[in-house]
Amino acid sequence: VHIFAPDGTRIGQILLPEICSNVCFGGTKRNRLFMTGSQSLYALYTEAIGAHIT
Repeated sequence: VHIFAPDGTRIGQILLPEICSNVCFGGTKRNRLFMTGSQSLYALYTEAIGAHIT
């Protein structure tokens, strides 16, 4: 999973033991990143907050 700054600069990467098929933010503060693989679900807390969709 590649991580980009708002200006489009690549600033990091999250390595998983399998190919990531999708990502989404969740949790009560929308600061938990969920990543799906072919056999697993991965999650981590971030300093970023996902968009609030109504």
